[in-house]
Amino acid sequence: MAKVLITGANGFIGANIVRAAIEKGYDVKVFVRKTSNISTIKDLQIEFAYGDLREIESVSKAMDDCDFIIHGGAIYTFVPMWFWADPAKIKAIYDVNVYATDKLMEKALEKGIKKVVFTSSESAIGMPPDNSIGDEKLFATKKELPGHYKISKYLGELVAIKWNKKGLPTCSILPTVPIGPYDIKPTPTGRIIRDFMNGQMPGFVETKLNVVSVKDVAMAHVLAIKNGKPGERYIAGNKNMALRDFLRLIADVAGKKAPNISFPKFLVIGFSFFDELVTWKLKHKDPKTPLESVASAEIRVFDCSKAWNELKMPKTNL
Repeated sequence: MAKVLITGANGFIGANIVRAAIEKGYDVKVFVRKTSNISTIKDLQIEFAYGDLREIESVSKAMDDCDFIIHGGAIYTFVPMWFWADPAKIKAIYDVNVYATDKLMEKALEKGIKKVVFTSSESAIGMPPDNSIGDEKLFATKKELPGHYKISKYLGELVAIKWNKKGLPTCSILPTVPIGPYDIKPTPTGRIIRDFMNGQMPGFVETKLNVVSVKDVAMAHVLAIKNGKPGERYIAGNKNMALRDFLRLIADVAGKKAPNISFPKFLVIGFSFFDELVTWKLKHKDPKTPLESVASAEIRVFDCSKAWNELKMPKTNL
């Protein structure tokens, strides 16, 4: 039985990847920190390896008896980029999402790992200038990367491509906007759903996005072990839809009324700026509407057929 090492296994996408790998018959080892919340995976038949992605020897030891790696470990947080930014938190994002990824892949090549599947992000996809549908051929520009997390994921994918050229088979999975189980933090998308359910979303910004079941995203990672072509990138998405329609979908399922007020983007950016200043700088808490998430509220719709056709990624009805 082939063994796969999964980093970031206790996270939203990671916990679903673990289950998909078990479903496909892989022997699963997960790499987590000893202080991590493992409630999403603690009752599964898996092997645990402990360490920190920034401590390469602990990563190297974990991959000793493994055939494949799914590298989903990352710091997923939006931090302010203005004068109240926290340099230590910004440094941590790049240390984990970029530099640790580089060291992990270097060790994987040394140890003869057969393939590394890297979790990138749809933010690493460049959008056509006419706001038409994006695909894997375009890479993001600086304008499309309005925050440290998005920049770090883009740079992390470039690292994966670099090591593929050096002889380590790698491919990248680029999730769009996943929804589903084990989003315990929650992610920014999960926060939208939670705030809506709690009556804390009076309106929305007119934009479009691609929404996908997190279980399908997870299965795309596992299917990429066999079906993913080295050096290729795959957008793991499903349905392009307006944010307004996404909220209506949640409302229909929940039996609630969807908001019908559309806020202009400049007003939301102004609110986010104030929210970050007060919440982050004065209250030392995470803002409800970080500027990085608002600044990226452009039309981002995608052609996901490559993942459907080449990986055989499922398409669950939203």
